[in-house]
Amino acid sequence: MKQGLTFIELLEKFNRKERFFLIGWSLGNPRFRASKAFLKSISSLIGTEIPSDAFVAMDYHLTWLYASVFLSSAKAGTREPYSNRRGLVTGTQEDVDLLIAFRKGRLNHVVMIEAKGATGWTNKQARSKAARLTKLFGRDGKRWPSFRPHFVLASPRRPQLLDLKVWPAWMKRPDGSPYWIEMSMPPGLIKTTRCDENSTADANGAFWTVDET
Repeated sequence: MKQGLTFIELLEKFNRKERFFLIGWSLGNPRFRASKAFLKSISSLIGTEIPSDAFVAMDYHLTWLYASVFLSSAKAGTREPYSNRRGLVTGTQEDVDLLIAFRKGRLNHVVMIEAKGATGWTNKQARSKAARLTKLFGRDGKRWPSFRPHFVLASPRRPQLLDLKVWPAWMKRPDGSPYWIEMSMPPGLIKTTRCDENSTADANGAFWTVDET
């Protein structure tokens, strides 16, 4: 692989999601640029201004993120294969819903946004994501001196009952709460539910009904 690529260039080259290109193409926004209003909201939340040309991608694999961080760091060198003793390159599809990355001064900022709409987070999901990101960025978020990670939750309602004790410090506000931003969802959304003949929810039911979410 060509040496000397920047962090953002590496993120772009690893980004192989068909949906990214399909959505950008279909919406006439092939560079997947975020709106000014959205970037302003996230900038206010994390306390760092995000430039309008920031790299933005959806469903971005955490393995791709780690590889981009590593390969653009001074630790990479030129000799392959690289050690995977810490297990950060995996065969799983674990990803981040929306990734925003940009360079400001000497720092590469990485904003990871996890979104929930009609459903909520579970502590099992949150713990898994926190453990993976801790391995990548460390408990204080400074494992890689030239990188600063940010983690944001987005949902229609503020998350409840999340156990954040195992989350690293950088994933939380100073008061211990998550970084959260309200995500607008249209009212009156509906869902199908499998049920029995009495409309009682049943995963093996021979009937189905429509419920509001």
